[in-house]
Amino acid sequence: MKYDVVTIGGAVRDFTFYLESEKDSKSICFLPGTKINIKEAYFTTGGGACNVAVGLANFGFKVAVVIRVGKDHSGQAILERLKEKKVDTRFVQIDEKIHTGISLIIHPKGGERIILTYRGANDNLKITNPKTQIPNSNWIYIASLSGKNWEKLLNKIFSLKFKNLDLKIAWNPGILQIQKGKEKLARFLKNTEVLILNRYESAILSGKSEKNIPLILKSLYQLGPKILVITCGKDGAFVMDKDNIIYQPAHPTKVIDTTGAGDSFSSGFLAGLILFNNLKKALRLGILNSAANLNKIGAQEGLLTKKDLNTIELRAQ
Repeated sequence: MKYDVVTIGGAVRDFTFYLESEKDSKSICFLPGTKINIKEAYFTTGGGACNVAVGLANFGFKVAVVIRVGKDHSGQAILERLKEKKVDTRFVQIDEKIHTGISLIIHPKGGERIILTYRGANDNLKITNPKTQIPNSNWIYIASLSGKNWEKLLNKIFSLKFKNLDLKIAWNPGILQIQKGKEKLARFLKNTEVLILNRYESAILSGKSEKNIPLILKSLYQLGPKILVITCGKDGAFVMDKDNIIYQPAHPTKVIDTTGAGDSFSSGFLAGLILFNNLKKALRLGILNSAANLNKIGAQEGLLTKKDLNTIELRAQ
């Protein structure tokens, strides 16, 4: 069997709490011994590899995930969610000792969210034999990697590209990878079809000011990716290839929860690129998919589907 896309990276169980508060606050403090009332609670699935896999499966692609979860209830919930969304889970690794990764997302009324993250089994994701542990596919999407051995993991993934030039890699590196610097990542970047970063990440990797997106684009594109994407939140997103720099403003939407917004953009953009081979349409679909997710609670909620492609406008605005 050959898949359209295989996603590799994180899997977490998200526990989202909205606090009951009498007045708006820009900060929050938990005093020892106190009991905090929760107004609303949501239990959902997250993690870059899972989020993008679900987003792509929604568009009808044949998708598999390479992730690691614990042998526990949270891990089982993640597997059930993926199967429900028709994502192939046969390459999921089960950790017998370490618990599934979790994120505790706290929303104080009127303030910025706070995220407490336990990486858990994610840190133990291992690939010793890429040919058997990563299924045959047209694309590999690499999300943020964690743990002490992420460099070895990245080497194993890219070894497939070095042996098969037809394989395409889309990469959304995490902060551990970005902090290594562009020199250390050079050979990977040269073999990346699509590099996706947010504005903050792109500034760190390029060493340029966040305010100077054109300079960041030029600097990072010279490192070798065929297509470079920089997302700027409410300020939209940019994409660059050898011929063009394209900008797409954010789509107006009521923002309820920003968890997973970057991943929903990534799945929309990659879906558009595969379906239409058109950067403007891909960028537009990424923006729309992210907007659809932003007004729902949960990283995988509200995402567009294959049916939506018949009703949305994909021409660049």
